[in-house]
Amino acid sequence: MRGWPQHWWEWRHVIAPLAQRYRVICPDIRGLGWSEGSDDGYSFERLARDLVQLLDRLEVDRARVVGRDWGLVVGYRACLNWPEWFDQFVALAGVHPWTIDGVRPAVFTKPWHSYALAALGRSSALQTALTKRSLRAWRHQGRFSDAEAAVYLSRMRTPSAHAATIDFNRNVLLHEVPHFARHYRMMRLRVPTLHLNGACDPLAEGVPDSYRDYADDMRLERIPDCGHFVPEERPQWLAERLLTFLDGGTKRCG
Repeated sequence: MRGWPQHWWEWRHVIAPLAQRYRVICPDIRGLGWSEGSDDGYSFERLARDLVQLLDRLEVDRARVVGRDWGLVVGYRACLNWPEWFDQFVALAGVHPWTIDGVRPAVFTKPWHSYALAALGRSSALQTALTKRSLRAWRHQGRFSDAEAAVYLSRMRTPSAHAATIDFNRNVLLHEVPHFARHYRMMRLRVPTLHLNGACDPLAEGVPDSYRDYADDMRLERIPDCGHFVPEERPQWLAERLLTFLDGGTKRCG
């Protein structure tokens, strides 16, 4: 699953290697890419339920899920709520559900764009400016060409993406952060999980290792010379790491 401000196309360099061994499905999150939006439904639980319902509709009994950015939070919530659906989970470019345990304040001040979008996101000019900035500032390895950026910007200008961006960020600040602050001690992750953050990702700096007390089988690794857009900055590295982990099946990842 993909991340803001992108869509399924961010996985284009990784799909072919994975498809040699697995059936690959790259859904867009509701409201983003080519997925229809809605007036509500941007809680982590509702988005995670979208994923489970999609698998059910496709008659997939169990799956391995890989999620980046927004896809990361959807994946964590899905694995916490419905672990029976998932064999393995790979989280990319973000915080884990227990980050508040041992966190440094900078982890919550770095994503200042979320506060701006939640408060002022109705401004289409602001959304466009922040979208352009994120594609430029959060990438460490290489850069997006004008044509590549246009592929993402064109879908971010749709009314559904505009509304989804506002609602998602407001939900994060008003509901999700307070919810996890109150309940993180009661959340136990049963699904074998690999969490990968770029070593140069400004949104993932300082994520603590506190997950060790709350997960049966999880490992946090940092990707050298990589920013926020892992599938496009380090596609070959990512494909190889994914295959190594996924092919390991139920073996412990650390």
